[in-house]
Amino acid sequence: MVINLDSSTDRWESMTKQCEPLGITPERVSAVRGSLLSEKEKSDVYQLSANLSKYDKILNDGEIGCYMSHIRCWEQIVEQELDFALVLEDDAILTDNIIKYVEKLAPSCADWDYIKLSHGSKVKSAVDSMDLGDGLTLRKELKLPSTTTGQLISLSGAKKLLAHAYPITRPIDMDIQYWFEKSLRCFVVAPFPILNGDFGSEINKTDDRRFVKKRPIRRVLQKIRYEVLLLCSRHKLPDFPKL
Repeated sequence: MVINLDSSTDRWESMTKQCEPLGITPERVSAVRGSLLSEKEKSDVYQLSANLSKYDKILNDGEIGCYMSHIRCWEQIVEQELDFALVLEDDAILTDNIIKYVEKLAPSCADWDYIKLSHGSKVKSAVDSMDLGDGLTLRKELKLPSTTTGQLISLSGAKKLLAHAYPITRPIDMDIQYWFEKSLRCFVVAPFPILNGDFGSEINKTDDRRFVKKRPIRRVLQKIRYEVLLLCSRHKLPDFPKL
């Protein structure tokens, strides 16, 4: 599944060209442009009080639309009763290793919910790792990469994500880092088979985050709370899948 705005036809063409030589038939998922949501549509999925209780900034329309776009993918996984799906944003750069990871991890999709395939701004440390062969590894990480450019999501994972989706309280990449709230069995691969395009995704572009009201005290308190919850969730790290 490739999340793509209707207006971003060049991005869709780029993704289909990348998928073709890898033997992947992409399914386009029409992204939600948050700036076009009516007040009713927005209030149905977003509450300011809930947002500020869990995050230090007010979400902009682009972040709300981006989250809703990912929800559409989770809904399709459940509606189509897929064992799992490869979910990509349209700025992803695919490498040959993606096929190897899918082949190795597909048989065990009942043992995992969500697998990160792309990196964030910082490399996270692993608690443990599992050799998949061919130079590929599966890792347990308390702190997940802060990106949603590429991931594998199983049927059970999609159901868990949907159960905790509303009201939207954090940007999607931040919310997945709270995997312990959703009892998600998350893993991270290395090396990453999906790279982040320098041109960036258009899905969540709306407002310049530099001009969002800063709440430094709230940010510090929420960060401390997150770190404490993370440490307390170490025992919740899932067992490696049986390959």
